[in-house]
Amino acid sequence: MIKTDIQVFRLFAMRNQFEKQPAEKNQLLNSINIKTLKNKKAVQALYEALLFIIAYPDNKAVYTSANRVILQLQAHIQSDEKRSYSLYNTGITGTSVCAAFSFEMVKWLRKTRPGAITLNSFEADDAQIQSILSVVMQKTESEILQDANAEWKGWLKHLKKSDEDLLDQFIAIFDSSEIRPEVKDELWNTIGINVAINFTDHCCLPQSLIVPYYHRSVIRKVIKPQPILKPVEIKLNDSEREKIIDCCRMILVRKLRELDPISFTEVKLVSYYQLARGISIALMGMVPERRHPVDSYMGYVVFKNGLPVAYAGSWILFDSARIGLNIFTDYRGGESKYIFDQVLQLHAKVYGLKRFTVDPYQIGKYNSDGIDSGAFWIYYQAGFSPLQKQQQQLAVAEEQKIKANKKYRSPPTALKTLANSRMQLVLQKGAVSFDATDLSRTYAAILTKKYKGDRNLAEKNAVKKLAGILQIKNYEETTLNFILKNWAVLLLSNEKELRSNSVLRKMLKKLFLLKANGSEEAYITDLQNNAELRIFTEGIIKFYLTN
Repeated sequence: MIKTDIQVFRLFAMRNQFEKQPAEKNQLLNSINIKTLKNKKAVQALYEALLFIIAYPDNKAVYTSANRVILQLQAHIQSDEKRSYSLYNTGITGTSVCAAFSFEMVKWLRKTRPGAITLNSFEADDAQIQSILSVVMQKTESEILQDANAEWKGWLKHLKKSDEDLLDQFIAIFDSSEIRPEVKDELWNTIGINVAINFTDHCCLPQSLIVPYYHRSVIRKVIKPQPILKPVEIKLNDSEREKIIDCCRMILVRKLRELDPISFTEVKLVSYYQLARGISIALMGMVPERRHPVDSYMGYVVFKNGLPVAYAGSWILFDSARIGLNIFTDYRGGESKYIFDQVLQLHAKVYGLKRFTVDPYQIGKYNSDGIDSGAFWIYYQAGFSPLQKQQQQLAVAEEQKIKANKKYRSPPTALKTLANSRMQLVLQKGAVSFDATDLSRTYAAILTKKYKGDRNLAEKNAVKKLAGILQIKNYEETTLNFILKNWAVLLLSNEKELRSNSVLRKMLKKLFLLKANGSEEAYITDLQNNAELRIFTEGIIKFYLTN
């Protein structure tokens, strides 16, 4: 092993060690000869170490050195095509990835980075692509694709403008389609358009939003109770909001991931908060046509010294939210528990929440990363507890083993068992005890018990009837109709009470109009202030799920 590689792996090993380490870290940063770095594993280790050190610097000198070296590493990678290709799909700056992303994401990438994204391949065969294009294109145009009158490649080539390629044509065809967004997404995903994306710059916030924090140590354990969070909301201009969205989307692209509230947000739906220890959090909602009809699906990204270190979503209904946490692997070994505590406190304060729940997938069910990272313990140590008795008992037993032996780690078999139960954290008494998953079960119970499984009977004319009861005249508008359709069967299951309660009817009308065209935050607040709807909904759930 050459000297540079030894230095790199030493730096990686001590990246999350503090106290007596700053001088050695800075010495290594200043002595590593980037030009002699050839080993793929060493390049990856150095990149990960630099990201961590920038997020968790010991002092200004270490912070400055790490920022300088990461730019040198980028230039080193970009200077050699073979070296860059060897790091394919790692997400490192100066390399590229190839994968299939959503229509809206590809459209945005093509608009913001036209020279960095190219069409690579299709996962569907020609017959499938021809069929899907026949559905998405206008009927007058797509008729030529029927009965072998023309094949799709030749037809699109015939129509191609001089300044566009096949990817541009697919984007234009899907963009002009009037098909509902979620259906359009599925058709796009079925085609499986793999695109290659080159990363030419680092993924971080603009300097105007970065206030570096230097660490004497890291917080490994959150001591309860924590001081009441006092987040500072930063007033942003549109340019800063666009850069936040860009950073949030691009870090997920680098990791070959997407999250709906990040993919389907826009400038005016972003808010940004600065907290302690170099942490800041961006919250964002979705444009109306993409919103969930019942709960509010919001997204967040956590930054540390301007670098995106974690992300997830929350599904808010009344004063309760399902929530998750994904710490990017580059930053594990840092302040994950403290970060999650800050996320929970910020959500509780901004959205008025009294209860959080975690779904099994977030803990590790059908999610190997959740098992490998021991995600259960992040939630458990944040105050969450399993809802099922078996998992409650196992958690206590595993906790005792850990206390008795600091080197003990829960085996995958135990973590998989723990992941079979949802978890909850109750901040205040009186919080709602249900969420959208309970409404799904209630909906199914209504179909079974009231309509004997006849879905068509349950849903036929339900939207029109509900709109009439609530005196909503524009119920045929696409987004509003979608919302009403998702609420109608639930609300009409107790039609007598709905018709007799004028306060409830008035508030429901206001809520549906907010969800369709207004502020999602206002929808969340008004839902929390509507005791009539909460009692009404709880009554329906209790009747159909307990009888």
